[in-house]
Formats: sequence, C-alpha cells, structure tokens
Amino acid sequence: MRKSGVSFDNARSFLKHIDSLYTGPSWTCETIDVKGDVVGEDGAVKRERVELWRRDPVECVEELIGNPAFRDVMAYVPERAYADPKGENRIYDEMWTGEWWSETQVSTYHRLRRMRPT
Repeated sequence: MRKSGVSFDNARSFLKHIDSLYTGPSWTCETIDVKGDVVGEDGAVKRERVELWRRDPVECVEELIGNPAFRDVMAYVPERAYADPKGENRIYDEMWTGEWWSETQVSTYHRLRRMRPT
C-alpha cells in the first residue's frame, strides 16, 4: 500500500481510520409492517416486515447549518440574482433565486401578523 502513496499500512488501519471519522446524527432502525400489492394464494394481500433506517431530520438540518464547510454557501433569505451588472438577465438556479421563496416568506409574514394578539 505504501507504493500507492496512501498513508495506511493495510486495509485494517484504513478501516480503523474510517470508523473514527465523525458520522453526524445517529441512525435509528425500526421494523415496520408493509402491505404489498401482490395477492397470495389465500386471496389476502401479502405483507412484509422490513427495516426502516432513518435519521432525525431536525438533527440533520442542524448538522448542515452548523457545518463550517457550508458557511459561505448557505442562503437564508431570498434574493434576485442577475447574470449582468444592469440587472436585465435574471438567473434562476437555486431555490433562493426563485419567486416561490419570496412569495412564501411574504405570505407567512402576513399570516403571522394576523395571528398576533393586539
């Protein structure tokens, strides 16, 4: 392995290093009963127990927002982006450059203002 230029002596030391890396939010597994679309010989719809592996979505978002690698590429407010300095050619390439985000934010703001007690 040394001839290849990697810093590991063998596959075991490589895997040990991989296991020591930060993995983010923890995984949980639950077994669920799934109803299929195949009818068995007895006329009943077949069912199967399967494993559902998942992570807490709130923890995943917290991880992404708190990750310094993404600090300069995260957008928290909608903006209009233009391909030219005069602002004549609008760019729609990310969610924050589209109309949906602006419209949703304005709609939510007005809805919350109506809910606020006076």
